Amino acid sequence: MAVDFQVVFAQELIKLTSIQEIQGFTPRTLDILGEDFRAVDEVLVNGLPSPEVVIVSRRRMMAQVPRQLGLSQVSTVSVISNKLAITEKSVLRFRLGKTPSKVTGTLRLVQIFLKVLFTTPGSDIFAPRIGAAALKNLGLTFGVSQGTNVVSDFIVAVGTAQRQILAIQARDPTIPLDERLLTAKVTTAGYNVQESALHVSVEVTSQTGRAALANVAV
Repeated sequence: MAVDFQVVFAQELIKLTSIQEIQGFTPRTLDILGEDFRAVDEVLVNGLPSPEVVIVSRRRMMAQVPRQLGLSQVSTVSVISNKLAITEKSVLRFRLGKTPSKVTGTLRLVQIFLKVLFTTPGSDIFAPRIGAAALKNLGLTFGVSQGTNVVSDFIVAVGTAQRQILAIQARDPTIPLDERLLTAKVTTAGYNVQESALHVSVEVTSQTGRAALANVAV
C-alpha cells in the first residue's frame, strides 16, 4: 500500500456564538463565546495566530489580538480544534507536523487532489504537465464584479485536477479504492472582496463511495 508524508491536516472549526472586544484592555483582547472550547488548538484573528489564549470556561475564552493588526478592525475569528476529521465543520491546514507521519486512505486522496489542484504546470520538473493552477489569481486585486470570474476559474481548476488524477490513477491498478478518485466537485464557493480571499468547499469522493469535504480559503 502506497503512503505519503502528511502535509494536510483536517481540523474542526468550533462554532462561535459571540465575539466582542474588551474595552480598555492592553494589549487588545477579544471575549469569545462558543460551543465547546475544551479542545482548542489555535485561535486565528484575521488569519493570524493569537499570541495568548485563556480558556475561561467550556463556552467562554479570551484571545489577544495579534500585534501586527495594530488598530485594524477584526473581521474574522476562527477557533480551531485539535480534533482531526474531514467534515463540513473542518478546515484544511497545510503544514508539517511536529512528528513526521504517514497518511493513507481518504485523507491521502484529498492530499493528492489538493497537490494537483494547487500545482502550477511546469513547476514540477518530474511531471511538467501536471497541475491545475488553482492559485494563478492569488495575490491579484479584484473588484466586486470580477469575483465571479475568480470563482469560475477555481471551478474550472477543480475539473482539470479531476481529469488529471483520473488519467494518472488509471495507469496504476495497485491503488486501493479508498485512495482512488471517483469524482470531485465544488459544493460552495464565494469570493470575499474585503478579505481578498476565496472560500471554497470541494467534495472529493473515492471509488468506495466515501466523500470528504475539503474546506479551503486562499
